[in-house]
Amino acid sequence: MSNSDFMKSYSAFSRLLKHAVAGVLLLLLFQACVHAPKVKKKPCNDDPAPYQQALLNLSSKYKSLTGKVKVQVESRDGKVSFTGDLYAQSPGKLHFDIFGFLHRPRFILIKNGDSIAWKDFDSGRSYTGPLEACPGFPVKFPFSPSFLRDFMRILFLDFPGHVRVLPPEKGEEPCRFLMMCRWGIFDMTVDSSVGLPVLLEGPQGESARFRLSYGNYAPVSSLVVPRRYGIAIRDVRMTFEFKTLKVNPPVSEKVFVPVIPR
Repeated sequence: MSNSDFMKSYSAFSRLLKHAVAGVLLLLLFQACVHAPKVKKKPCNDDPAPYQQALLNLSSKYKSLTGKVKVQVESRDGKVSFTGDLYAQSPGKLHFDIFGFLHRPRFILIKNGDSIAWKDFDSGRSYTGPLEACPGFPVKFPFSPSFLRDFMRILFLDFPGHVRVLPPEKGEEPCRFLMMCRWGIFDMTVDSSVGLPVLLEGPQGESARFRLSYGNYAPVSSLVVPRRYGIAIRDVRMTFEFKTLKVNPPVSEKVFVPVIPR
């Protein structure tokens, strides 16, 4: 056999060997996928105590946050979305800056306890004074004084109270409970993997029921917190989604002084 014939035979053999090895590897990979153990969802716990403890544990450690947030509001008047910077400190301090094109200020809201200051730069409307006397916000920012007070609890998942279980079906998700707190009695669905709520509906027996949803749970500064909040009240639906989020950062008290900066 000439060197040329030998090289051709060797080259053909090499290609055949490569195809054979590739085939074996694909077969092994297929077998591994077929026989790989399926990842099971964490079963729902019938005992409400762990979920109650998870809420209390988070609310005791989750004290402040800062981040860039995207907000979408849907109502009878249509849909509007905007982005802004949010600063919040439990139990009642909030600062929200909303910007337009080229970072132009559009709206500012500062809440410190029972005092509030806000300004809508598009219309020129503003208010500074007691929260209870607040005349209301522009339609595109449909906060009411009572809702704004409760919004702090929404942000920090601060829902102290007794949690009573509703029997889940065959121990699987969703984990459904009744949660009783100062707001009233709520239907609660829990994500068993983090032990925290993904949905709250209530209060029971009230005509003005609202729906709160929590999603995108992720560890931030050693705490597992939601990065998305959904709020539906009557015909208004709002979604808050954090693009960046810091948990328990130091926040200057000057940020929460309820005075509109010039």
